[in-house]
Amino acid sequence: MELRNLRGLTGVGIVPYDVTGSAPGEHLGLPGTSATLVVDLADGLVLSSGDSPVTTTFRCCIAGIHLRPVTIHHNGVQRGVQLDLSPAAVRALLGMPAGELAGQMVELSQIDTAFARLLHERLAQTPAGERGAVCAAMLAETVSEDTPRSDALSVWEVIARRRGDVTVSELVESSGWSARHLTAMFNAEFGIGPKQAARLTRFETARARLESGHRAVDVAASCGYADQAHMSREFTELTGYSPRALLKRRAEEFA
Repeated sequence: MELRNLRGLTGVGIVPYDVTGSAPGEHLGLPGTSATLVVDLADGLVLSSGDSPVTTTFRCCIAGIHLRPVTIHHNGVQRGVQLDLSPAAVRALLGMPAGELAGQMVELSQIDTAFARLLHERLAQTPAGERGAVCAAMLAETVSEDTPRSDALSVWEVIARRRGDVTVSELVESSGWSARHLTAMFNAEFGIGPKQAARLTRFETARARLESGHRAVDVAASCGYADQAHMSREFTELTGYSPRALLKRRAEEFA
């Protein structure tokens, strides 16, 4: 389920999930341009990041935009709702720039205790097939309609519209700001620079096309990479896997 212009709330994806009977395992939480909110309704969301074996368990986890994957550990039972939040949605729902969450994983209760408790309690009482609709209704009740709009969002929207195939020089020219001002404003709002945002957007676009069955050489060309080797290097730097290895791993994770 994707929300568009719900009381001014845009860029929200809602994915309820209910998996039982599978073998214990791990999933990769991939880098991307959205913040992720997971409401776990099972035994807790167990995460680790980087090469560290240390895990943290969350009930309602909000993770900001990140440039490296995280690992989700599960015992074979996965039940809850995942929300992908655009930077604009983070501002509208939580009243803060997405940059304050960049690279972090925290309990939602540390930001909004009442909303976290209500969200978890109501979804826990909702049948699996109705969780998406209930979650959407709760967001509509929570969102602030008078959230100020950051100037940096206009630049973010250009990057999204171009699917990452845009240079910082082009963004500077179209915005009318200096490179220094643009970068500072962008970092303050999103926690990453415009070049990193374009890189993540291009990666997301390329991954989606590869998962849809498009040839790697065609995806590299259409997404603005210099060549297929360039795309492979970018995937490896962002995820630790080449495009082919990443697709194989994801297919095995969700088989």
